[in-house]
Amino acid sequence: MAQWKRLTEFVVRLPHQAGELARLSAQLRGAQVGIIAFFGPTEGRAADGFHIVPEDPERFRAFATEHGLGTWEEPVFHLTDALRDGDLVARLDSIAGAGINIEFASGMAEGGQFGLLIWVDDDDVERLAKHLGVA
Repeated sequence: MAQWKRLTEFVVRLPHQAGELARLSAQLRGAQVGIIAFFGPTEGRAADGFHIVPEDPERFRAFATEHGLGTWEEPVFHLTDALRDGDLVARLDSIAGAGINIEFASGMAEGGQFGLLIWVDDDDVERLAKHLGVA
């Protein structure tokens, strides 16, 4: 059964040197900060920062403060569901039918399940939350 959640993404800047992502990952593990997703370049023209979607935003905020990480936050929507032919397309069509433009999406499938993260314009966040029935 499809499950939508409204989550918080944090964007951090990492030094552009070998081992920085490994160091951050070890610190997150040591602080028991669960991560749903992380991705992105750490440097370069396309790099606005490294993106982290934690299980618990409050725990991540405390971690970031303790470790002096400058962050900014963005709302993100997370869909999980069984991978069945046409289900993802129907969900995306539903969002499009509501007149909401998806600005960025990242997804992955494995073992008959898929997960999708969706970002929309700030002006559409509350409309999408209402459309999906999430707080």
